[in-house]
Amino acid sequence: MTTIELGNIKLEINRIETEKFYATQNGFICDCPDCVDYVSKISDVQSELNGLDKKLGIDLTKAVGQGMDELMPHDYDNHHLYVIPYYVIGKSYLNEKELDRENSGPIWRNTKRAEIKLTDNLSLTIINTTDDIEIDNAENILTIWLEFKTELRTE
Repeated sequence: MTTIELGNIKLEINRIETEKFYATQNGFICDCPDCVDYVSKISDVQSELNGLDKKLGIDLTKAVGQGMDELMPHDYDNHHLYVIPYYVIGKSYLNEKELDRENSGPIWRNTKRAEIKLTDNLSLTIINTTDDIEIDNAENILTIWLEFKTELRTE
């Protein structure tokens, strides 16, 4: 297990099993403008993560969505926000207490989550989705919603 501390968040990640999962996933194949634009910005995301993606075992070029988990673009008055799910095998603790497991239901109104802003343009929301996401032989699964703020798209 790899232990990563991000402020009051502690992650215990099975990096090897997470990397094995990503090795079986496809890259982003959608050719909509938002997906194409996000893929073109992955090197910027990697730069802002400063190696955290490698510590977690995440391959940012792989689309991992199951069900409704998929890249979501949002336009605001002065910026564009990409929200992208990535899965890791492991556990998350917030203030030394393990995050409760969540079930998606209609909407996750009372979801227990760990949130951290890493840079002005990048933040992570971590949810324990062990019972909702399926990865072979994984006992504990976290969904990490990566939020990447960028300039407004012009097309």
